[in-house]
Amino acid sequence: MKKTSIDNLVEEEIKATGGNLSMVARRLGLPYHSLVARYGPTAISTLPVACPRPADIKELGRPHARQYVIAIKRCGTEWTAEFDEVLKDARHKFDQGTHEMCQSIDQGWVVQYLIPRRRPTAPRRFFHGS
Repeated sequence: MKKTSIDNLVEEEIKATGGNLSMVARRLGLPYHSLVARYGPTAISTLPVACPRPADIKELGRPHARQYVIAIKRCGTEWTAEFDEVLKDARHKFDQGTHEMCQSIDQGWVVQYLIPRRRPTAPRRFFHGS
């Protein structure tokens, strides 16, 4: 597809806004959904740049919850095989109702937590179905 002057202008705005298509649409007066349809898959990533991987994964995450960190991954990527077993175990504990799972983002890393419940709940079927 041949680039037009509008394409060049949109690409300049994408770079200027760090990939924020909503802001590009407002600045240029273009329909947001049209921009997403055309540029969304190729727009500059708005994911934060990840810091180098720490030696101990418990250095990432919210300070009060670091003891519960079980896995980390870069934003926008899949979990690495390194964490397969621990995530499988965490999903099992979540479905048993003994633990809760949650995530946060810290310095470009998705931080996965596994937190024991004070009182177990009824078993769930979130990860393992019926």
